[in-house]
Amino acid sequence: MVEYDAVPPSENIYLFVGEDDYLVEAAARKVIATAVEPSLRATAVETVDGGADNMEEQLASLKSCVASVQTPPFLDPVKLTWWRGVTFLPGGGRNGTLSEAVKTALEKFAADLAAHPLPSNQVLVLTATKLLKTSIFAKTFAKFAKIVEFGGGGKSKDRLEMAAMRLPDLAAAEKLSFAPGADQAFLAKVGTDTRIIVSELAKLRTYLGNERNEATAADIAEVCSVNGEEPELWDVTDAIAQRNPAKLLSTLARFDGEKGFGILLGTIAEKFFRELYVYRDALDKGWLTPFGGWAKNLPPEVAEDLDAAGIGPNVSRSPWAVKNGAKNAKNFTLMELRAARFRMLQAREKLISANADDALIAQELLRIVARRR
Repeated sequence: MVEYDAVPPSENIYLFVGEDDYLVEAAARKVIATAVEPSLRATAVETVDGGADNMEEQLASLKSCVASVQTPPFLDPVKLTWWRGVTFLPGGGRNGTLSEAVKTALEKFAADLAAHPLPSNQVLVLTATKLLKTSIFAKTFAKFAKIVEFGGGGKSKDRLEMAAMRLPDLAAAEKLSFAPGADQAFLAKVGTDTRIIVSELAKLRTYLGNERNEATAADIAEVCSVNGEEPELWDVTDAIAQRNPAKLLSTLARFDGEKGFGILLGTIAEKFFRELYVYRDALDKGWLTPFGGWAKNLPPEVAEDLDAAGIGPNVSRSPWAVKNGAKNAKNFTLMELRAARFRMLQAREKLISANADDALIAQELLRIVARRR
């Protein structure tokens, strides 16, 4: 993590940069947690999507951010604007270049903020993947904002040390701990990328179930993937979530001939669809945002049920896991997920009671991921 040398005159404008999106978003959420009380976040925090591929979309995104910044808080004592995941700051954009119009608009945005500082009851947070530090935008921004860059490079030894420092907190979010030496075995296998670490911890949590919270070296050898890319059963759920029949078939082919694979896959898929159903229902009702945050209007009784299911707002579950679940759920309708879970329950019952072939599960999954014409 590198902080620019400039000391900001105020603590209400932040820019977090880095390709490790988990660390960047964690830094932004820390600012939100400090600046805005939990009871106000549903109304006092405005999120502007910064992902844009062409000039028109980029200018529209910047315009939305400017409009949010220029709108003071109405009923709340504070307002926070989060320009999230900006892909087109100088150094970003397609092939690292920006159109002259976007470049000029960004420089004007920075100059206006320098000339007209934000009121003390307003906060601006930017998160971005890349930033050219020598650009006019970056130099202007550094005069009044706190800029923190989360480097993804460096020596492998340094990356390993940083990952080892983060691992206990990330594991605690999944209510996991490691037996002696298991944490080193975990990092040696999955690598140092934070997103992959969080994903593999969620996988470990599912594998251990409710019976155990301590992961051993044997557990890691059994379930974790090498750099997140080892052919595993979990790749099947990724293919299902993407609704990609070709990827699903190639992934299932890795397990041909494995005894009992159909029943195991049916169990995993049924649970997967059950969780996605909950996420999709919450998205449709406005209780869950596409970014994986639970809304203020979530009824208390529903929150209790979600907590009991292990995915609610008061459960120490990785925000990445909830965000990923919400993203996957958007690829299906509620009816499709209900039918998918029913099909998995039926297919698994046939495998157990009627001695059906494992291919039955594959056939049902292919029907599920195929989109309606």
